[in-house]
Amino acid sequence: MLMAPNRILAGLLALLVALAVTAAGAATTAAKPHAPGTHKRPLDGVFERHVSKKNKKWAKRVATCESGGNPNAIGGGGTYRGAFQFMRSTWRTSPRSPGGDPIDYSYKTQAFVAVRLKMRSGSSPWPSCG
Repeated sequence: MLMAPNRILAGLLALLVALAVTAAGAATTAAKPHAPGTHKRPLDGVFERHVSKKNKKWAKRVATCESGGNPNAIGGGGTYRGAFQFMRSTWRTSPRSPGGDPIDYSYKTQAFVAVRLKMRSGSSPWPSCG
């Protein structure tokens, strides 16, 4: 008779361990940066064809200053995202933004949106680097 309660406790312990491992794995997965080449690229071609050399240089300089040019960068406790450290609200309301989260998109798509925002608002969205 003593065997049954021990089996129940052992089963519950195994279940708790399995749940803890699953939860830890989910948190780790959510925090992982994009693998190279997995970003969405809706505006990459537009960036290549329609952005001037001067604006491409500006974008590279600002992205390097803001994030080291990393399209997966997250700063300010999650407030600032992507190569240009957009706030999600700014990203969503920027000209030609595809919406969502900037880190879901390639550097070139982020850069195109940043250049369009610069054309509308000047460099004020990047007070330290713009």
